[in-house]
Amino acid sequence: MPKLEFHTDRKQGISHLVDAISDKDPIPYVTIVIESKEVGYLIGGQSDFPSMVQLPLNNDWGLKKGQWSLCASSFRTWWRAELKNTLNETPITIEAEYAKQQKLPLLNGLMAHVSRLYIQAKPPIEAHLAFLEQHKNQTYQSLPTDSARRILEIADSHQPLDVFELNKEQQKVRIERDNNIQTCALPENMEVTHGILLNKESVVQLERICHNTDAQHIQYYLDDERAIFSDGNSVSSSSLASLREYRLKKETIYRTEVKIIINIYDFKEDLKKYLSITPLKKANQALLYIDKDYVMLASLVEETGSNRFIRTKQIECDKPTLYSINLSQLERVRIKDMTDAKQMKIAVLINEQGELKLGFYNDRDNTDPYQSITDIEYASPKMELVLQSKAKLEIMLKQQNATGDEGSQDDLFGFEDV
Repeated sequence: MPKLEFHTDRKQGISHLVDAISDKDPIPYVTIVIESKEVGYLIGGQSDFPSMVQLPLNNDWGLKKGQWSLCASSFRTWWRAELKNTLNETPITIEAEYAKQQKLPLLNGLMAHVSRLYIQAKPPIEAHLAFLEQHKNQTYQSLPTDSARRILEIADSHQPLDVFELNKEQQKVRIERDNNIQTCALPENMEVTHGILLNKESVVQLERICHNTDAQHIQYYLDDERAIFSDGNSVSSSSLASLREYRLKKETIYRTEVKIIINIYDFKEDLKKYLSITPLKKANQALLYIDKDYVMLASLVEETGSNRFIRTKQIECDKPTLYSINLSQLERVRIKDMTDAKQMKIAVLINEQGELKLGFYNDRDNTDPYQSITDIEYASPKMELVLQSKAKLEIMLKQQNATGDEGSQDDLFGFEDV
C-alpha cells in the first residue's frame, strides 16, 4: 500500500502548521504536493498567511506525482493523536489508497493503534499552490542563524512589545509598547547589518524557525503586508499590516528627571536578596529613594523588609523623590549586556503625559537607554516609612562606625551626555 511518512526532523514544523489550523478558517484544508519521487510539500495553517513544510520522499513509498487537499481538522486530529503515541525518532505514517476510477487518493490513518481515520483527498487549494510558487520564485535576503538568534535575544530583552525594529541607518533599536515608540541603544559590540522591522507575531515566527533549525542561514522576505521566513525545510508567513500605523507614529519623547551613577553590584545584590524573601517577592515592589546625597534601595512590608544605601559616583536630583518599581522587572535587567564596569548610569525619565520609565545605559550610548522599565511610579505615600527605615539604617551604620567601601573609581565612564 502506498504511504506517506513524516520523519523526526519535520515533526516540529508540521506541529506548528497544525496548531495554526482554525475551525473558523475560510480555507479548512491542508494541501499536499507530491512534486517528484524525492520531494513533496505540506501547506496549510492560517489561510491568509500559510505555512509550509518540505517533505523528503522515498520512491519505495509508491506515491504518485500529484496535488491534493485534505480536510484540515481531520488531518489535525490524526496528527495530534499519532504525535502523542509515537516515539520522537519514529516516523508517523499514513496510507494512501489510489482507487482505479479516482485520480485523488483516500488516506487511511490508524490513530493510537486503535481507530481508523480516513480522509478523501480533494482538488488542491489554489491559494496553497500559489504560496508554493511564490516561495520558489521569491527573492529572499539571507541572515546567519546565529545573528537571527542574537536579534531575538535583543527583542526578548525588551518584552513585552508590539513592534520591534533594528534601524541600520541609526544603529538603534526601536520598539513600540502600549502605543508608545521608544528608541533604545544597541548592546555592546553589536552592529546592525540587516535592518529589520517586525510585529510581535513575526517575532514569534522567526523565533520558531531559529529554535527548530540546524540551518546556518535563515531566509527572509519583508514588505508592507507580510513577513516570510524559511530555513529551507519550513516556511512560515504572517501579516505585517499592523505596522502601517507604526510607520505614521511619532516617537515618545522623554526628558530626564533624575540621573545617577551607582555601584551596580550593590543594586543587583539587594534585588536578589528581596527575591529570596517570600513576603518581599510576593509584594513584588522595590522602592528607590534618591536625594542629592543618597540613593537607597528598599523593599518594605509589615512582616519584614530590607534597605541599603547604594554606593554612588554621581547624583543629579532636584528634590528627594521616592519611586516604586516592579521588582521582577528589575531582576530581569541584563546587566552583563550593558557594561563590564562596576558602575552604571541610570536615569528616571518622564514624558509629556507624566509617564515614567527607568532607563539603564551602556558604555556605547549616552543618549538612549539600552533597556528600560516602564512599571515605575511615584511612591509618595510611602515616603515617611522609607525615611524612618533610612534613619534606622544610618543609626546602625554609625554605631558600627561603618563608612562603607567606595570601591575603585578607575572604571567610571562619562555621564554628562545622558
